[in-house]
Amino acid sequence: MLGERGTGEGSAREALAERLRELREGSGRTYASLARRIGVSGSTLHRYCTGQTVPAEFAPVERLARLCGRPGEEREALHRLWLRADAERVERQEAGMAGAPAAGVGEDAAAGADAGAVTEAGADAAARGSRGAPTGTRAPSGSVPPAAAAVHRDEDSSAYAGGPPAHAPRSPSVRRWVQALAVCTVAALALVLVAASAGPSRQQQRPERQPPVARPSAPPFTWTSDDHVWKYGCGHTYLVGGPPAAVPPPPAEADAESWATALGAVHAGETGVRITLQGTDERAVVLEALRIRVVERREPAEGRVHRMSSGCGGALTPRMFDVDLDVERPVARSVPGNDTGEPIPAVSFPYRVSASDPEVFLVTGRAARCDCDWVAELRWSSGGRSGTVRIDDDGRPFRTSGAPGRPVHDYDFVTRRWVAEP
Repeated sequence: MLGERGTGEGSAREALAERLRELREGSGRTYASLARRIGVSGSTLHRYCTGQTVPAEFAPVERLARLCGRPGEEREALHRLWLRADAERVERQEAGMAGAPAAGVGEDAAAGADAGAVTEAGADAAARGSRGAPTGTRAPSGSVPPAAAAVHRDEDSSAYAGGPPAHAPRSPSVRRWVQALAVCTVAALALVLVAASAGPSRQQQRPERQPPVARPSAPPFTWTSDDHVWKYGCGHTYLVGGPPAAVPPPPAEADAESWATALGAVHAGETGVRITLQGTDERAVVLEALRIRVVERREPAEGRVHRMSSGCGGALTPRMFDVDLDVERPVARSVPGNDTGEPIPAVSFPYRVSASDPEVFLVTGRAARCDCDWVAELRWSSGGRSGTVRIDDDGRPFRTSGAPGRPVHDYDFVTRRWVAEP
């Protein structure tokens, strides 16, 4: 059985690589032609098939199996094998980073404690305010408030409510005056209570019921994005805070996202974003335009530049676009590519995708003078419908920072440390 191969260290990775090699050889296609269809570079697919790297996601493995016509039960076995190989990869990565201190942990904990203290103080103040705040005066049913009851005071007696005591004789004129004053007071109080009870109901009735707003239907295609795509599979730079001694060795491209997230690293100079699109059925979807929107600009981030170098492979094969984020209105410009030595001419929009004909874009956002947050907006149409899809990093914008004058470091694999560029 595919999922029951050896259980020794690295066995799942080796078994997965062997199965991927069988799929590639059985297809009769080159690494480059297969890689373009599943959304990775030819060199990356080669590393998957030789066991140098475990795919960070199962998606490219599944796309390869589907492209090679493998049945569902075999894809499920591949998924179980990938889960084991991915668990081994995570264990190796955690073991490699166990000795590296996390930058800023003490500061974050102190900030969290301060924030908790502020929150608790605010809650106590709110509680004290609610306990000490005066409440609205409401008359119990069948009773008259004290303000309405104290309507007369004799010269030699205290105030009384509802009429004089039995031993206090009154003239008819005084009694009529007291009764009239009591009636007027009760009437005024009734008007106040009616107005108070009617006010909220009028406020509640004031807004008219609005018709429900129709939500836009889902687009007839799916998309995924990966913003840790290195140039030719090896060339990339990150801005990292903290001393170089606390920075682990450079990862493989497949592990770049977890490596950068753990360190709070920022893409330095450029961000390569791979966008994979596929229709949900055989109807063609026309991709009309790709627009870039910068949502926030800041001064370039602080830190040291750390250059990645894990051995370059072949050239990238997706449709390639270049974006200058420093200009006021960035534009995604189509640029030529390369497929293992074969030039790929620049192709402008529109493009077409369907369930059997996916498409892969590589958008490279470059920045020299800003720390920019940005997203891509893809305009589409199909079957009389049209819309715009925002493409980002799982709900967050992509981020690219210039690095003017920042120190540059390369990793020395002999001494196993980061070395400043002379």
